[in-house]
Amino acid sequence: GLLKRHRFILAAIALGAAFTFALFRWRAPPEPVYRGKTVTAWARDMNSPYPNVRSNATAALRAMGTNGIPSLLKTLQRRDPILKRPFLLLAPKLPIWFRRSFIRVFKPFDATGDRLAAVNALAALGTNAPVPPLLKALHDPERQIAAQAATALGNVGEPAVPSLIGALNDRDGYVRSMACYALSTIGPHASEAAPALIQRFADSYVNIPAQATYALSRIGRPALPALVEALKSTNVRTRALAVQVLGGMGPQARSAAPVLIEAVEDEQVVVRENAVEALGNTWALPRESVAVFTRALRDSDAKVRLKSLQALAKVAPVAASSIPTLIETLTDEDAQVRGGAAKVLGNMGAAAKAAAPALRERLQDNDELVRATVKEALTNIEQSGAPPIGVK
Repeated sequence: GLLKRHRFILAAIALGAAFTFALFRWRAPPEPVYRGKTVTAWARDMNSPYPNVRSNATAALRAMGTNGIPSLLKTLQRRDPILKRPFLLLAPKLPIWFRRSFIRVFKPFDATGDRLAAVNALAALGTNAPVPPLLKALHDPERQIAAQAATALGNVGEPAVPSLIGALNDRDGYVRSMACYALSTIGPHASEAAPALIQRFADSYVNIPAQATYALSRIGRPALPALVEALKSTNVRTRALAVQVLGGMGPQARSAAPVLIEAVEDEQVVVRENAVEALGNTWALPRESVAVFTRALRDSDAKVRLKSLQALAKVAPVAASSIPTLIETLTDEDAQVRGGAAKVLGNMGAAAKAAAPALRERLQDNDELVRATVKEALTNIEQSGAPPIGVK
């Protein structure tokens, strides 16, 4: 009676769903085939946990070239059908053979896996992948898919840069984050994006300022003009991070030395600290730099003084002019600064013999580490050819 009728209705609904899905598949245009497998089948292999399967799929997709793109783009738009929920509700009441056959043949409810496979396949196509659909995929609700879309855009390279610049201003913080990542993988060819990346220094979304600095460091020398211009910003974080990126470039940023020297006088401690370190990393204008580092030893902030000592340690052989100020610094209120001054003097060897009396006085310093550093400095000066200084 009623139970039999209920089962009949459930079976009819399930069969209707199967028929509708089968009709849709029948009407769809045939997919390109390579070595007996469709582009969708090869794309699904990109989700395999086995490297050799993924490697074979990558080779197959590249061999198919742009022929498989229409099918991949259609898959990238796939969403679970509206019949998914009714089917899952009905599934426990349907014969198990029917459920297994239906899912095995039609695979109707793995839209997320298929989209991931499609975006992985597009990433394998490199510069042949179309930019607009991948840019749209950055908004996919599944973050793994959005991240792979960013990888694919990075593989496209320079042609994707204008679109990624636009994505840096997207309302969605995750999209902005993925745009930074994609630009970092493009590297020097993304120089056009440097000003837009610098604007992200003030972004409030987690990690985006750090991602923007990394992307700029990957762009390298082509980003120099934009970074130098950023030092004129009224935003403290922008100036500080611009200097940090320049410092990370090392000798590549030598041409920025004059503006870094100016930044050492910035009103904000974090900018001065980063500027001293950056100037030391560029190995540019040694005499001018030594004078800057020497003046910075009198900075009101101990962190800036420490950075100055670290910078002087790198150029110790040409930093003899800083010895009088280094001797003064041996009495600094900060123990790390006192120890740093002793270390720099020790690195100078015989050239710093005039500092020996002041160093001997610091053998009575109340900080154990300072005393050890002073003793080592005196030994270095003596072994470098200065007259014996009577260290006991």
